[in-house]
Amino acid sequence: MKKIVIAIASTALVASSTYVANAAPTTTVMFTAPTGAPLAGNTLPTLTSGDVVTMVIGKFPTGKGMYVYQAVQPAAGKRPTVFNKSGSLWISATPGASFKPSDLIKLTIDNGRAWGADCAYQSCGIQVELDSISSAGDTSEDQFFPFTYVAGTSTTTAAPATPASSTTVTASIDGTTLEQNKASVVLAYRTPLTVVTTASDGTTPTMKFTADPSGKTLCVVEGRTIKAVTATGTCNLEVRTGTSVGYYPFYLGQGTQVVKQKIKKVKRGKPTSLTLKSNFGETIAYQSTSKKICTLVDNTLIGLTPGRCTITATAIGTDNYKEYKAKLGILITK
Repeated sequence: MKKIVIAIASTALVASSTYVANAAPTTTVMFTAPTGAPLAGNTLPTLTSGDVVTMVIGKFPTGKGMYVYQAVQPAAGKRPTVFNKSGSLWISATPGASFKPSDLIKLTIDNGRAWGADCAYQSCGIQVELDSISSAGDTSEDQFFPFTYVAGTSTTTAAPATPASSTTVTASIDGTTLEQNKASVVLAYRTPLTVVTTASDGTTPTMKFTADPSGKTLCVVEGRTIKAVTATGTCNLEVRTGTSVGYYPFYLGQGTQVVKQKIKKVKRGKPTSLTLKSNFGETIAYQSTSKKICTLVDNTLIGLTPGRCTITATAIGTDNYKEYKAKLGILITK
């Protein structure tokens, strides 16, 4: 098997002519503005030579490294064979890497001519994959993100400069300190999380979500809690005091339906109402699997004879929250 080896510092990036299909990657790549604010739809804008693409990698594989580089889009199921080896980035906690896993990663785009391509006429993009040092031959995290290239002057807008400040801000959830510019927490649909913020000068920082480029409201701040109003996309929390600011991106995800059911036992022959709705308002469908012991009419339980009544409870899911399934055990007494 022929391999093309690319040296990056003291490491090697390997592009193989064969590719083994794998399950969907577990790492998540989020493209951002220079400030760390996520791009709408995680879609790259039109790029030109000199533009800098910024990104964060979530769920970074423990103890491993990754490569990020510009390439010509490969055939389906293949790794790129034409790519920019001199501009490739090595992401790792190992000293000498281009960026650490927690960094805001920056990749400079070019026209491709120096490495045998022409992105003005070929489909180019950004390839993300496990490095060949810790994971030789492992293609399970391979992802390719195409972009549109146009010749011209760089349109990358630098992050606005702010006056130097010795004050630092921090944010934490459930006692765990969040890392700036790194999406490490999933904000589930309509599942509030309390954020504790501090500033080194003793002031109380303010919180808000930066405006999503789509113009839609994806997340809201309510006092000291944050909440997603959709399960799709990303949100960027801004924590600020004076001129000091920190940005904390969140991936959004589906909420979990919960049904509060307090009934543990009922008397034989006494109709008893079970919880009708989930926390997201979906109607619960009940079914008895102990038909000699109990029966159900909609959400009304009737005990027929003493014993253990087993019931299945279900509720439909949506794009915003998962389907609910549970098995209940209720004691029927005399």
